[in-house]
Amino acid sequence: MLYQILVVIIVILAILLVFDRFHKKKTSLQTFILWVVLWIVLAILAVAPESSTALANFLGIGRGLDLVIIFAIIGSYYLIFRLYLKLEKMDQDITELVRKISMDKELDYELDFEDRKEKED
Repeated sequence: MLYQILVVIIVILAILLVFDRFHKKKTSLQTFILWVVLWIVLAILAVAPESSTALANFLGIGRGLDLVIIFAIIGSYYLIFRLYLKLEKMDQDITELVRKISMDKELDYELDFEDRKEKED
């Protein structure tokens, strides 16, 4: 009973934190909805643990805990995949930026060289 109250309090605080980040435009709507749904599901599983068993039986999985672990693993792989995609995009953006800066510096160097050469002549 005590852990159920603690989980509900933590869920409420987490949802408020996610809402605050969304309100300050630090989180997208999609991410906001995802986290709110996950926190609500966690609260439901804490308050009514038999609901996970009922859902597991419906899906053909033996126990509710097995269902939770399977979903946790799938969710973790999904988050890892999203992080991988973001890192790849950042790597491409950094490469493009470095090339642009390099080209701009080369152009500046050539212009300076031509100006010095004209002054000498």
